[in-house]
Amino acid sequence: MNARHVVRNALIRKKIVRWRSIARGFASNTGNCSPSRARKNYWRLCARYPEIMLSLGWDEGSVY
Repeated sequence: MNARHVVRNALIRKKIVRWRSIARGFASNTGNCSPSRARKNYWRLCARYPEIMLSLGWDEGSVY
Protein backbone atom coordinates (compact mmCIF):
# COMPACT_ATOMS: atom_id res chain seq x y z
CA MET A 1 0.00 0.00 0.00
CA ASN A 2 1.50 3.30 -1.07
CA ALA A 3 0.44 5.85 1.50
CA ARG A 4 1.93 7.88 4.29
CA HIS A 5 2.61 5.90 7.43
CA VAL A 6 -0.22 7.51 9.40
CA VAL A 7 -2.78 7.05 6.62
CA ARG A 8 -1.66 3.48 5.99
CA ASN A 9 -2.05 2.52 9.65
CA ALA A 10 -5.49 4.12 9.79
CA LEU A 11 -6.64 2.14 6.75
CA ILE A 12 -5.30 -1.10 8.20
CA ARG A 13 -7.04 -0.39 11.52
CA LYS A 14 -10.29 0.15 9.64
CA LYS A 15 -9.90 -3.23 7.91
CA ILE A 16 -9.17 -4.97 11.19
CA VAL A 17 -12.22 -3.44 12.89
CA ARG A 18 -14.43 -4.36 9.93
CA TRP A 19 -13.40 -8.02 9.83
CA ARG A 20 -13.67 -8.33 13.61
CA SER A 21 -17.20 -6.95 13.61
CA ILE A 22 -18.28 -9.30 10.82
CA ALA A 23 -16.72 -12.29 12.59
CA ARG A 24 -18.45 -11.44 15.86
CA GLY A 25 -21.79 -10.99 14.12
CA PHE A 26 -22.14 -7.25 14.78
CA ALA A 27 -22.10 -6.06 11.16
CA SER A 28 -25.48 -6.11 9.48
CA ASN A 29 -24.35 -5.63 5.87
CA THR A 30 -21.84 -8.45 5.52
CA GLY A 31 -22.76 -9.34 1.96
CA ASN A 32 -21.72 -12.88 1.10
CA CYS A 33 -19.09 -13.21 3.80
CA SER A 34 -19.58 -15.83 6.49
CA PRO A 35 -18.26 -15.34 10.03
CA SER A 36 -15.72 -18.14 9.53
CA ARG A 37 -14.31 -16.41 6.47
CA ALA A 38 -14.19 -13.13 8.39
CA ARG A 39 -12.25 -14.82 11.22
CA LYS A 40 -9.75 -16.13 8.66
CA ASN A 41 -9.26 -12.62 7.25
CA TYR A 42 -8.96 -11.16 10.75
CA TRP A 43 -6.31 -13.73 11.72
CA ARG A 44 -4.38 -12.99 8.52
CA LEU A 45 -4.30 -9.31 9.42
CA CYS A 46 -3.23 -10.20 12.99
CA ALA A 47 -0.26 -12.12 11.68
CA ARG A 48 0.71 -9.48 9.15
CA TYR A 49 0.37 -6.38 11.37
CA PRO A 50 1.14 -7.35 14.99
CA GLU A 51 2.20 -3.81 15.95
CA ILE A 52 -1.21 -2.41 14.99
CA MET A 53 -2.94 -5.21 16.88
CA LEU A 54 -0.95 -4.30 19.99
CA SER A 55 -1.93 -0.66 19.65
CA LEU A 56 -5.62 -1.68 19.45
CA GLY A 57 -5.21 -4.00 22.44
CA TRP A 58 -6.58 -7.02 20.57
CA ASP A 59 -5.16 -10.43 19.79
CA GLU A 60 -6.17 -13.52 17.83
CA GLY A 61 -8.71 -14.53 20.47
CA SER A 62 -10.49 -11.17 20.41
CA VAL A 63 -12.65 -12.36 17.56
CA TYR A 64 -14.74 -14.62 19.84
